[in-house]
Amino acid sequence: MEEKIMTLELSAEDPASGRYYYVSLELPAEGYEILDALQKIRVNDRDAYIEADVYRCKILPELCECRLDSPTVDELNFLAKRLAGMPEEQRLIYRAVVSRNVDMDDLVSMKDLINSTYDLDGVMIASNVGTDEQLGAFIIENDLNEDISAIPEQSLYLLNKKEAGRMQRENDGGVFVDGHYVVAGDYKAPEIYDGKTLPSEEPPAEWFAFRLQIADDEWINLPATAEKAAETAHRHHVNTIEECECTGFESSVPQITESNFRDMEDFKDFNRLAQIMLHMPPAGQVKFKAVLAAEAHLPHLNVQRLLDDAEHLDEYELSVYSNNKEQFFKEYLQMHLDTKFDAKWLSSIAAWDDSKRLLDRLGAAATDYGIISARGRSLFELVPYDGQQTRELAAKNLTDEKLEVVEVLGQTALFTNGRVVEQELPEGLYKYDLREGEDICFSSIEPHVLVNHGGTVLLKAPLDFGDAGYFVFDDDSSPNFLGYRLTPKEFMETDFTEQEEEDTSIEQEDSGGMQL
Repeated sequence: MEEKIMTLELSAEDPASGRYYYVSLELPAEGYEILDALQKIRVNDRDAYIEADVYRCKILPELCECRLDSPTVDELNFLAKRLAGMPEEQRLIYRAVVSRNVDMDDLVSMKDLINSTYDLDGVMIASNVGTDEQLGAFIIENDLNEDISAIPEQSLYLLNKKEAGRMQRENDGGVFVDGHYVVAGDYKAPEIYDGKTLPSEEPPAEWFAFRLQIADDEWINLPATAEKAAETAHRHHVNTIEECECTGFESSVPQITESNFRDMEDFKDFNRLAQIMLHMPPAGQVKFKAVLAAEAHLPHLNVQRLLDDAEHLDEYELSVYSNNKEQFFKEYLQMHLDTKFDAKWLSSIAAWDDSKRLLDRLGAAATDYGIISARGRSLFELVPYDGQQTRELAAKNLTDEKLEVVEVLGQTALFTNGRVVEQELPEGLYKYDLREGEDICFSSIEPHVLVNHGGTVLLKAPLDFGDAGYFVFDDDSSPNFLGYRLTPKEFMETDFTEQEEEDTSIEQEDSGGMQL
């Protein structure tokens, strides 16, 4: 495990709400550690703009005070890896050449900082030389200056060592660093990094959910094929991999640690869990972490519980919009209030006690990834203020209300201007929210829209939003109102496939088209 020598604070803004998310990240970091940090600040695109501030750097403390020119997480991580891999002497040389060649009071280029980590072997460094006077004595004792060497030995005592050291330092472009003298004036950083593509120093790491160290000399990544497991066992002269000795455990999920892995008897179950994780979409990975974070208070999460959580992820709801329970409390109120209600009235509400009570009633939990529901529960279901949820709650009955019929994303759907909560939703229908647009009526369709809610659509089949988590409309794909209304019951009983075929047939007859 590489030494963590740098700490970042990452932040990103949610453009819809204007809300900022923050997370700390220790560098150098593995890919899964960076991914986890980005998930906590709700960033799905690795290339998205992220504010990155250094507030600890063991090797170059000046980095915390300077202004870096738009650094990326990958650049800072690459720099941290380079610095962490240096021997102590080279770290001192690096500090010296940066302080001499990089203006830390101006906008500092990551390109310069990274390139300055190369070709340091040729830079001279002297130990136990931390002042001009010590440098003067060092030069005199080692005959390092031609002019001084020409002075008769019996006259050397007349020399001002401090002045001799100062002149040598100025000629060398030398720098004192932690009791060492570095001849930094002749150093010129090579052009290894062009400012666009980071140097490739090692092959990309193979993705893994977990890694097991076998007998101190081999790592095996999970998920692993049966052939790979058998080969590993054979190399260690045992019949099955369960007979091998595990001496190390690494996880791509911070909530699953070595304490969850008892011994190699858990190998098959962890391999199965890794296989499930391999096929999780990005949104599923975040939800899985949120579920595990909510269960962190449990005394021990064994692999059977972890598998059970992974296999039932679709029974949980996650709201990534909220940082904490107070924000969620206001979003919960906004979800149930009339769409005409001005949400700014909620901005000044202090709701610490009530927000905690709400999460208790819902069985939900606040995590770094958002608010996660209890299994089989909705985050926005109606719950009583007091007591256990044992009585039935009255909900608006949509059965007899006629709603407008629209076509959206190739499906026939029902549309309403208001919000629809889970209790109102007839069985067999799926609800999604529309967001109001600036140039067109609706800009997108999403699982939940809290800000700029433009309406709700009910569909017979669920939508797969993929990695993005929403669909953006343009003029051609925006919902098309079909000009008639149906009740949800009538909608469920109508076969729109047959209706579309009849409409196509009529169009062909009207146009004189031949029918076969």
